[in-house]
Amino acid sequence: MEQWGALAALGAAAMWTVNSVIMERRGIGLDSRGLNAGRIFLGLLLITLVHLLRGHGLFPQAVGADAWLWLLLSGVIGFAAGDSLLVSGFLSIGARLTLLVFSFSPVLTAILSYLLFGETLGLFKIIGMLLVIGGIMLVIGGKGEKAQSADMARGLLFAFLAALAQAASNITSKMGLSQVDAIGATQIRLIGGVIGIVVVLAMGGAWDKLRAVLRSPNGRLTILSGACIGTLLGVVLSMTALQLTKAAIASTLMTTMPVLILPISRFILKEQLHAKDILGAAICVAGSAILFL
Repeated sequence: MEQWGALAALGAAAMWTVNSVIMERRGIGLDSRGLNAGRIFLGLLLITLVHLLRGHGLFPQAVGADAWLWLLLSGVIGFAAGDSLLVSGFLSIGARLTLLVFSFSPVLTAILSYLLFGETLGLFKIIGMLLVIGGIMLVIGGKGEKAQSADMARGLLFAFLAALAQAASNITSKMGLSQVDAIGATQIRLIGGVIGIVVVLAMGGAWDKLRAVLRSPNGRLTILSGACIGTLLGVVLSMTALQLTKAAIASTLMTTMPVLILPISRFILKEQLHAKDILGAAICVAGSAILFL
């Protein structure tokens, strides 16, 4: 079953990679908070429709209050706090340096899963995990974007908190997954995400940003892509991964987006790849293969 969980984690990363390319190309000039809010709102509607079509009612049945609490908390942490912190990091110190810090989220997940669940990894799995993280760091490493010294400490803090939020979201999801399937868990998490996003939009006075995104054809297309590919497919696969394999392994494989995007960059976007990109991808593939064993 763990191999299926690892495959689901890679599938989630692949869906998020495809969605990120669409968002980058179609979301230029649009407000990130508006896009994220629209994606979560539509994602909740779509996952609820899927739940109804499966004959499971409007909401998951026979799920205890504790599972609801953990999954709602996961949604607030992951969809609202985590995404907001990541965007703040991008704006402060640039995407490369932010993602470099963020790539340590599997390590934080491993620590939390050991403390809370007693999950341990054998030496072989630890080596595989470190190879994946090292390959990712090699791909996204480099000079990156220049940041003002005044923004550096704040940006690094945002990036670290985003990584911690991702780890906490994985752990709280896993704590609620024992009583519900991946689709039901995604629905409950999205309810938490909607609650969190409403608070974020209200505090930031950003409702006009959401309306502006909805009036834009590219905005509507980007939201639809995010809801269908990123949320309906990607998040459900991530919940499946956390349900079937250890949280640290699932988290590691789900952070492989910077590597998975390389074939798209080369063959579709016609971008030039460097030797370190290819080497990093090879290291990441080797590490992923070890995690599948």
